[in-house]
Amino acid sequence: MQPELYTDASIYAKSFPHFGRPKVIGYIGLENLKFAKSIRDKRVQFDLNLHLDKCIHRPPDLDVKITELLRFLLENEKKLQLPPETSLKEAIFFCYRGLMTSVALTPYENKDPWRIVVLLHKGNIYLCARDTKESIQRKQNMTEHEKKCSSWGYKFEQFLLSDKPHLDPNPDKPVNENEEFSLVFTTKLNGHTIIYGAEMDGINCDVSHLGTPPSLEASTDVVINYLSNAPFIELKTSKHIQFSRQETSFRRFKTKKWWCQSFLAGIDTILCGYRDDEGIVDELKTFQLRDLVKMSERFWRPNVCFNFLNDFFTYVKRCLAREIKHKYGENSLNDLQSLPMITLILEWRPGNPVRVTGTYNNDDDPILPDWFCESFGKHNMDTIK
Repeated sequence: MQPELYTDASIYAKSFPHFGRPKVIGYIGLENLKFAKSIRDKRVQFDLNLHLDKCIHRPPDLDVKITELLRFLLENEKKLQLPPETSLKEAIFFCYRGLMTSVALTPYENKDPWRIVVLLHKGNIYLCARDTKESIQRKQNMTEHEKKCSSWGYKFEQFLLSDKPHLDPNPDKPVNENEEFSLVFTTKLNGHTIIYGAEMDGINCDVSHLGTPPSLEASTDVVINYLSNAPFIELKTSKHIQFSRQETSFRRFKTKKWWCQSFLAGIDTILCGYRDDEGIVDELKTFQLRDLVKMSERFWRPNVCFNFLNDFFTYVKRCLAREIKHKYGENSLNDLQSLPMITLILEWRPGNPVRVTGTYNNDDDPILPDWFCESFGKHNMDTIK
């Protein structure tokens, strides 16, 4: 019988685990890097419905894989120089920030289940969130208003962001929701090494030390140095708060997700646009991460989230170790490079512990495609021969 991971928040109410400030090691989609000016509290008049009929929408049924992260890893393998690990203790986790956010918030979640595929390949652990029955049904049953709300978030960004620091935003054109810029980070959470991609909204230009952005032709090292020192911000929209129960809901639910997303990307400032039910934003308000924690400490605590996230990574390694011993014997635990791909499916539902519910057939619906499996890791293996 596979072990289980319990999610009761009281179990994780200990001191904050060691978490290194995320380090930028790469980027994806530099042509889509954006900049924001005038990041401060003020009154505005943004109509988020502008050109909504011409918007290029992101497909609502897209069950996102980690393909772009895999391309980045393959293209930058020589530069990254990731060692070919042989034991689970040193195995590196690869995933997206969204998955880490969902996992970290689990002790406080009471509605949305999650499903995660774990793949151990050549000493590395890949994590990929997959749709649950509930999320599929929710996408299929989205109302027109819910679809609008989703698109309004992208349009809000267009009112604040521009292509160059000196340019003003230009919302008078349709939004392409598929354009995105991402950073690739690495960090350590206690003994776990993690490399993850995170979509970023834009850089705050209202700072004196921000230098001239590098060109698309600039060297990778120059670009990474610039991005590592750039003050990124997170842009959010929220309905106006008119009643005390709305304030309670905001502090209980939204603030923890905003905090976790930003903390994982080293972001200190969030800019929120308050809107009405018709998609009109008339107020901008900035939040610092420390303020979100203070205003919401009755409802959630950062240490609980990250202690659970740490235990989740430990749990993944424990489940993989059990699977390896069962199939290939104890000695294989220190010879990961010789093993075929090991897969597991982890699922969690509110009121239950995290459980292994099966294995994943990577051949039927590849998360790690052949072009990646056949090439990634060869450079480093050749180096140590």
